Amino acid sequence: MNNEELTLLYKLRDRSVRVLSKDGHFRAVCVKNSTSTRLAQVNHHLPHYQAALLGRTLTSASLLSSFLKGEERIIIEMEGNGPVSKVFSEALQVGEVRGYVNYKNDFNYDNINSISDLLGIGIMKVSKIMYNKREPIVGIVPLNKGDVTSDIAEYFTSSEQIPSIVILDVSFDDSGIIKHSGGLIVQAMPGYTNESLNEIYHKLMKIEKLTEYFENNMTPLEAMKNILPFEFDLISSSQVDFFCRCSKETFIEKLMTLNLKDIEEMSINMENELVCQYCNNHYYLDENDFQKMIVEMRAKRN
Repeated sequence: MNNEELTLLYKLRDRSVRVLSKDGHFRAVCVKNSTSTRLAQVNHHLPHYQAALLGRTLTSASLLSSFLKGEERIIIEMEGNGPVSKVFSEALQVGEVRGYVNYKNDFNYDNINSISDLLGIGIMKVSKIMYNKREPIVGIVPLNKGDVTSDIAEYFTSSEQIPSIVILDVSFDDSGIIKHSGGLIVQAMPGYTNESLNEIYHKLMKIEKLTEYFENNMTPLEAMKNILPFEFDLISSSQVDFFCRCSKETFIEKLMTLNLKDIEEMSINMENELVCQYCNNHYYLDENDFQKMIVEMRAKRN
């Protein structure tokens, strides 16, 4: 791979970019996470609409986490009474993101016309896990449209009282696999005027597809230079990856909290497959793993 190809590969990496307007009245974040959402879809074997719903939720988590510090994280949970019962996404400020969708396999999705039809009536919960807080900061809002975009905007308006403009977009190739994914959020800061906010809103509402900018090999920073009607300073730029910290060892640690009888029965029945709900990675216990757990648990009992 030559230098030109390496440069293009680096440029097209999933990335989150945060900026501040020159006058300090607006902040904005743009995320391109095409590879991350595609990997999530493939790992979880998701059909079109479920993949779009998870993609938007993963994007939202990455957008919100960009306002945090270090390994502080955002968790977005959407639950409803529709064929999709839950969507979960978690993102760290350092760029890690993961998530999953719970949905009915035996439901006839032929009558579903948009992702807004999937969740039905329900709630969205946004949790912030902060360094200086003993408990998460939690905001809960009723689902507005179930399209994620409207719900995230409503969350900022009702829970944080921050005027926000949100764009989330996912596009697919002919085989139904995510091709591009991303999002943009613009928020008003102290000193803003309604005139300026309306100008930005009308400008952004004219955008047909955010993914078209990524289709043209633009970075999030380049996309914002084309989209935002104000000059800005770059605050931060970080990579985004679909990443889960699960491991066989962490699963074993959790299994050690069960009763000894449960572990012995798992060993006898060779119930040795462990599946991470967040990333769908599969781990398998062998006889040595079971023996070590049983010996250690018996020793703790004596």
